[in-house]
Amino acid sequence: MIIVEKIDRIIVIDLLYLGDLLFAHPFFAGLRKLFPKTRIDLVANSNFAEIMRSNSNLDHVYSYNKNWNTTRSYKFAKKLKMNNYQLGLNIHGNWRTALLLKLIAADKNIGYGGQGRGLFLDQEIEKSNASHVIEFYLDFLEQLKDSELLIPNLNEQQKKMNLTESAYPVLDFEKSYHKKAENKLKEIGLENDFLVLNTGGSWNSKRWPEEYFAEIADLLAAQKHKILFVGGSADKERVAYICNKIENQKQIYNLSGKTSLLELAAILKKAKLVISGDTGPIHVAAAVGTNTFTIFGPSDEEKYAPRGKGQNILIKNIDLNCRPCGEHECPLGHFKCMRELTPDLVVKRLKEEELI
Repeated sequence: MIIVEKIDRIIVIDLLYLGDLLFAHPFFAGLRKLFPKTRIDLVANSNFAEIMRSNSNLDHVYSYNKNWNTTRSYKFAKKLKMNNYQLGLNIHGNWRTALLLKLIAADKNIGYGGQGRGLFLDQEIEKSNASHVIEFYLDFLEQLKDSELLIPNLNEQQKKMNLTESAYPVLDFEKSYHKKAENKLKEIGLENDFLVLNTGGSWNSKRWPEEYFAEIADLLAAQKHKILFVGGSADKERVAYICNKIENQKQIYNLSGKTSLLELAAILKKAKLVISGDTGPIHVAAAVGTNTFTIFGPSDEEKYAPRGKGQNILIKNIDLNCRPCGEHECPLGHFKCMRELTPDLVVKRLKEEELI
């Protein structure tokens, strides 16, 4: 076994979604503790790379577009190969990331294998039994700390470090984004004391029904709450449809499709509460310390529950044995995991938790 004598540059690959990347923040904080003077770079999904560039534990974040063809992906990897990394880490673990890491050709590669992918690695990390994604990443870090490949680079004090102190993501960003957020809110006549409704979701099955969002907006507006709808450009049509169904228009505001990810983060930081399904923006809200209320349908709340310094409450249909199924469409066709979580139930729970 050939060990790595000195690690000056590390490349990490994680092409997962926004929530997963935020869950990886404690991992990067721990990695920086282990390698305080090493250049640490990340290859991230191009849709979410912007938000990772605000992470002070990363030196460079490279955007990888998952729609690139083989030729474009090959050129991307070969360009990164010129950085001469001593250590490559695959914390994602699928075939695409395994091949990318192989092409980038760090001196040593460590990561998740399985299904033959271990052939591309110098050390295969054992899959963790951790319930939450954050602990899953941190377990990777603990195994990395004990790697024989890295013996010359870690002293006994570093090996004894507690790398699990950061139990939740903390998202910081430049002050300029706070100003941009203030300006965007002022443009629509909104400044403070507002609640946020996020209607999107990477899967159809993660989305609370549109009519429920309209109904809860009316219920909350009737209690004098100001309601701000947010979302990406793909959510604009859905949000417009929902807003048109709301009776109390005076309390309704809409910035869907009008913010960058970091502008959205700054806006969510100003909110009193964010209500959403299990999707990226709810994890952004938790990471900036805002109170969150997550409506869980097909996804596993033990694995993906938002974490942050605020109050993070969730609701799920406890009477179903078919959830969490993790399916993008309801296999049974009834969608009860979301349908039976009515706006009245949600408002009742919000009051019980003193979130409204």
